[in-house]
Amino acid sequence: MPLALCLSSCIEFEEEELVYNHDVKKDEIRMTLRYQGIFGNLARGINTQKNPNDKATADKLNQKQIEDLASVLNGGRAFFFTNWIFEYDRRALSHILKEAKYEPAPEGEVFGKPEKNLIEALMKDVEIENVGFYKDEKGHLCGAQTLKLSNASTVISLANHVITRQMRAKLPDLRKELEENRDKEFSRESLDLMEGKLKGDFPFIQVEGNLIILQLPMVRSDAQRISEDLLKDLPKGARIEFRNEALMIKIGGKEDDHGRLWMKCFDGYLPNALNHVLENHQKLLLKPKKVNQRLRKFLDVQE
Repeated sequence: MPLALCLSSCIEFEEEELVYNHDVKKDEIRMTLRYQGIFGNLARGINTQKNPNDKATADKLNQKQIEDLASVLNGGRAFFFTNWIFEYDRRALSHILKEAKYEPAPEGEVFGKPEKNLIEALMKDVEIENVGFYKDEKGHLCGAQTLKLSNASTVISLANHVITRQMRAKLPDLRKELEENRDKEFSRESLDLMEGKLKGDFPFIQVEGNLIILQLPMVRSDAQRISEDLLKDLPKGARIEFRNEALMIKIGGKEDDHGRLWMKCFDGYLPNALNHVLENHQKLLLKPKKVNQRLRKFLDVQE
């Protein structure tokens, strides 16, 4: 089920940095996102053009890119690196809820009250603010956002329940793929292990202080293969461990002041997005010092 998972291939950025702080007393996670070297790519196709004549150049965005940038400026969207291709989009979440009223879940999938509760929580408890644009030392266009997740423990619990339901529903297909020897993701031993672990809600997401753990039950041999094949390009600051019959991605540390992820995303910077901002959103272009101050204040706020 595509909970806030959306492809975004029109506007790209050279690097991204994510810094977060888990405020246990307030039960919220605050994070800052920096997109460094923002530009519009020159690719052509249905995902990057409104029509065949909608062409971007090195100096000018095409219409689809302008609309994508405008949708971010209007609020409710945040991006999490590129190899994960993960995006939070409040409008997409609302669309999923509306569709669910009239269309049943596809065969082999589940969509019920738990999924609706999670989507509603993500819409209610996630707050995104666009801090503004700035230019880095190379003169490249950069942007910054803040994101706050309130009622974090409740949202994480809802997410773990939903992921458990989705994995249970997917197990028959995974077993069928294994039997037919096609695109097998997990061994029989891992699937048997998962089936046992999924009898109750499994803690796919855990947060302890500023330590975030993402985990999936499996046997060690599968964990090693997946780590080498699929997880070799994780953002800096993420590390892989195998413990308690689960492959874990760990970020930050329990006693750390903050957690941080950084990743090189795309090459080929162009000035087209910078030119568009200078022509149409000059007031949103801030001094880097001001952006830094606002981001630090947001992370460390004490009220």
